Amino acid sequence: MFIVILIGIGYASAQEDIQKVFRKRMEQPAGGTMASLVQRMARSFLGTPYVAYTLEGNPKEVLVCRFDGLDCTTLVENAIALAVARQKGLDYPGFQQELTQLRYRDGVINGYTSRLHYFVDWLHENQERGLLTDVTAQLGGVPYSKDIHFMSNHPNLYPTLESEDQWEKVKEIEKEVNSRKYHYIPQYSIRKVEPLLRDGDIVGITSSIDGLDCNHQGIVTKIGTRAYLLHASTTAQKVVLSTQPLAEYVASIKKHTGIIVARMAE
Repeated sequence: MFIVILIGIGYASAQEDIQKVFRKRMEQPAGGTMASLVQRMARSFLGTPYVAYTLEGNPKEVLVCRFDGLDCTTLVENAIALAVARQKGLDYPGFQQELTQLRYRDGVINGYTSRLHYFVDWLHENQERGLLTDVTAQLGGVPYSKDIHFMSNHPNLYPTLESEDQWEKVKEIEKEVNSRKYHYIPQYSIRKVEPLLRDGDIVGITSSIDGLDCNHQGIVTKIGTRAYLLHASTTAQKVVLSTQPLAEYVASIKKHTGIIVARMAE
C-alpha cells in the first residue's frame, strides 16, 4: 500500500509539473500564421534533452505526454499540438485531445497499432483531417517509390509485435500505406528547393534503409534563403537548430536520401 501511495503521489506531481509547463507555453504570442506558431513552440524546446523511445514500454497503449525529454517525433507532435491549443485557447485536456488526434489513427487510442508509426502514414492521416498539406510534389518532388515494411520485417525491434495478431495488423497497415502515392525531394535537389521552404514547415527525412520511409523529422527555420532544421538531435542529445543548412545536413548523413515536406493549413 505504501508503494502504491508513493507511485500515486509521484504521478500526480509529474502531471502538475507538465501542466505548469503547458500553461507557460500558452503565454506564447498567438499572432501570425499557424506555421509560425508551430515554429515558436518548437523553439521553446531548444536545449531540452533528447530521450529515445519515450512512447514505448507501456503494458497498454496510453497517451504519453512529456516536455522534459523529446525525440524527433514527439518534438514535432508537441509543437503542433501546442500551437493548435494556443490558437484555439484550449486547456490542458484540450491539448491532450489534439495530441491524440495527431498521433493516432482517426484520433482514437486502440492499442499499439492505432499509433501512426510511419511518417508517411502520419502525414496522410493528418492531411485527411485538414491539419496540414503534403506540398512535396508542388515543390518539385519526384515519385517516392518504396515498399514500406520495416516494422513487419523486424518484429524483434518492437516487443508488441511478438503477438501474431499485432504483427498481422501491422502488415495490413503497411499494405494500406503502400497503396498510396508519395513524392520526395532527392538530396541533390534540396538546395534548389530551400528558398521555397517556409518557417514552420514539417520535414521528414527519407531513408536508404530497406523498408523504412523516414529516418528523422524536424521543423524548418529560415535564415535568409537557406533552411535549417530545428530538431531533437541524437548527436547533440538535445533539441537544437542545425548548424548546417538543410541541404548540407541531409547530405552529411549517409542513410538520408531526401525530404518530404508538409505545410500547416491556415
